[in-house]
Amino acid sequence: MLQKYLLFLCIVSGWTCHGQGFKYPFQNYELPVDQRVENLLSLMTQEEKIYQTWSMSPAIPRFGIKAYNWRSNCLHGWSSSVGTWGNLTWTVFPEPIGLGATFNSDLIRLVGIATADEGRALHNIGIAERNGDSWEAQGINCFAPNVNLLRDPRWGRGQETFGEDPHLISRMGVAYTRGLQEGDDPNYIKIAACGKHYALHSGPESERFYFTVNVTLHDIFDTYMPAMEAVIKEGKIATMMPAYSGVRVTDAHVPTNGAPDPANVYVLKEVAREMYGFKGVHISDNRAVEFVWNPHNYTQTKEECAAVCINATCDMDLGYDAIYPDYLGKAISQGMVQEKTLDESVRRIMKLRFQLGDFDPLWKVPYQWLGEGVLNSPGNQMLNLRSALESIVLLRNEKNVLPLKKNIRVSVIGPNANDTDVLLGNYPGVPAQIITPLQGIISKLGSSNVHFASGCQDIFCNTSSQFSQAVSAAKNSEVAILFLGISDDIEDEGLDRVYSYPCDGVPTVPKLTLPGCQERLLDEISKLGIPTIVVLLNGAGISGKWQVDGTVPAILEAFYPGALGGQAIADVLFGDYTPGGKMPYTVFNGEEDLPNFTSYEMDLHPGRTYRYYRGSKVLFPFGYGLSYTRFQFSSVTASRLVVEPCVQVEFKLNVSNVGRVEGDVVVQLYVVVPRQMGFPVPRIQLEGFKRIPTFPGEDVQAVDRQRKRREMDL
Repeated sequence: MLQKYLLFLCIVSGWTCHGQGFKYPFQNYELPVDQRVENLLSLMTQEEKIYQTWSMSPAIPRFGIKAYNWRSNCLHGWSSSVGTWGNLTWTVFPEPIGLGATFNSDLIRLVGIATADEGRALHNIGIAERNGDSWEAQGINCFAPNVNLLRDPRWGRGQETFGEDPHLISRMGVAYTRGLQEGDDPNYIKIAACGKHYALHSGPESERFYFTVNVTLHDIFDTYMPAMEAVIKEGKIATMMPAYSGVRVTDAHVPTNGAPDPANVYVLKEVAREMYGFKGVHISDNRAVEFVWNPHNYTQTKEECAAVCINATCDMDLGYDAIYPDYLGKAISQGMVQEKTLDESVRRIMKLRFQLGDFDPLWKVPYQWLGEGVLNSPGNQMLNLRSALESIVLLRNEKNVLPLKKNIRVSVIGPNANDTDVLLGNYPGVPAQIITPLQGIISKLGSSNVHFASGCQDIFCNTSSQFSQAVSAAKNSEVAILFLGISDDIEDEGLDRVYSYPCDGVPTVPKLTLPGCQERLLDEISKLGIPTIVVLLNGAGISGKWQVDGTVPAILEAFYPGALGGQAIADVLFGDYTPGGKMPYTVFNGEEDLPNFTSYEMDLHPGRTYRYYRGSKVLFPFGYGLSYTRFQFSSVTASRLVVEPCVQVEFKLNVSNVGRVEGDVVVQLYVVVPRQMGFPVPRIQLEGFKRIPTFPGEDVQAVDRQRKRREMDL
């Protein structure tokens, strides 16, 4: 199939397969990329240029340039936004919130590499079937990583992020970006990553098309921007995605203050391009350019809308019915946009396509030979299982109830016990196999020792009518394992956790607790007097005093663990793997611990995230997680106690596994920032972490070198 496409490409584009007979200089892959781009720009008409600023870029037949659709997602493996592709299947990793819980940036880079390989393979298969045209979800760019900050558990898209800490998000975002983009050939980008949603986005989802964030400069650069800066400067990310919302700086005069992101000169041009050095392509969120005109009502006409966005360096309009193709030419003819501004955007877009090898013959680009053989490869499936295992957090384990023995009878209960969709989260791909928790447990004990009853008809669990079956199953077992939580039917893009879900007709008032009758189901089972274990599947945190009041002796947090999540959960439950994940966010008691949802002010009472929170005791803090083994820390040293700006400090400590089983230790380095006049500062913040595997009796040394931007008291 690929060989047939190679022959096709060589014939229609006017070059031979061995580098001779180029019709145009831009086709000569021996020339520098910038020179090739300039030649192509000089040949293109204004109309051709304008259409390349649209995400559904049409073909330019006279140059042999094929159609290219820029809409592809790869949040945790390649996403299939267009449904199934025949018999093709591939890897679906845990959602990013679970990947964040691994505290293992090396692992995240491997996930990025596997995703890029499979994405390239799907692209190659697609273009071979369509004479070189690239369709939706089959591109060689993709919209990930999401490096927004989970500032509030009510936000529906928290599952897409790596957590609530800027440093954790930065390290994970850079690792995933490098995994996607970097390959064996430095001359080509494997998959062009996209940092989203730039600059600030974390709800409310219901207002995101017209919402304007009011924020201080300090909060922008101290909390919301570090991860964006990191993927640009360190990750060399190829594209960034301006969000729907506007950004209004409340304590400084900046250009286009309050403008929606695609039209915001300050965030797109002054910060991203001039301050951070971003040289890539700004691709708007879906229809975000159009929303500058309506519902933001920032411009009076669509021509003006096209003008303010491209003048702000928003290079590409993402949308099925876009503004740029129809109105950018009119904006130029009316003098709102200079021709050179259009050229600058098209230059960046076409340069990226050159860097991806999109205009070069197949034999020249090593990634173009990736095919169906890399999809669902044994290595990728091992990596998927490892990712799910490392993401699981042990929240509670009284009297060492876990791990369980493999010669017992258990009951498996709850709406998430045998549900396949909940494992995948949002933006999933098409996995070859999905292993549910029930299936994973049966693989350990055999079906005769496992009694299953959901107890709820679905995740909303709005009636207790099925409780009796669950109670009966529990009575016939030695241990009850409940799989509770939520799903993307309750938290998702466009859907915040701001609703109550009734139980037997009575609304459950606390919105962040288990929905419907789930907590009542837990009470019924726990009252039976047998050991009760809860496994939570969710994105953002689940509130509820039952987690700390002794109702249940053991709790696992599994997030949305991907296609092999059920196997990973069973491995942890029965001791085939020692959990080592850490919470990537704070689990609060409930909404009473949270500031106003629409406020982005970090220090607003009682404070947001662990860095600023000064309220009552939380259920589980950021960075928390237990293990089946025990660790001892000793000989902690720092090369200096007061950090001057831009001075490197080296930290060392010894870690000993003093337990009986092997397990990973996650060493975390925090700093305390001095209070400064004029603006609030975090009470404490993460500045380094390292996940280290250990064997019983083994001693290891952790070393972390930090270079700080401002003075800190350690």
